[in-house]
Amino acid sequence: MGEQRVYASHKSIMFARKSCYCFVRPKRSFLEVCIFLPRAVRGPQVRRSDRTSGTKVANMLRIHHRDEVEAPITDWLEEAFELSAPSERAAVGRPTRKRAGKQRPQPAHRRTPATKRKRLPKRAK
Repeated sequence: MGEQRVYASHKSIMFARKSCYCFVRPKRSFLEVCIFLPRAVRGPQVRRSDRTSGTKVANMLRIHHRDEVEAPITDWLEEAFELSAPSERAAVGRPTRKRAGKQRPQPAHRRTPATKRKRLPKRAK
């Protein structure tokens, strides 16, 4: 397909260009393949699809035999490979995401000592 990095991480083999587009986990009787695409794909090989970020969906597949590595799996891999390294022109014109709305109040366990509530003394029996 082209220039890419292949490396091991924990019990996975990861494939990346600018970002990871696929990883493979060997199991006892099958290979678990995760392909990152901008959408959830449907097919008999797809076990589940989870949104991992605002732009990526992790599509989990199971491959039991090497004869299963054919279309549409190869098409999905090529699409993920192409999308993993966007062109420099597309990255320059992309607007940054800003959070809208009010800021949430700080949780009680993170308050500074000056703002903590004072405990009342225990009642005598």
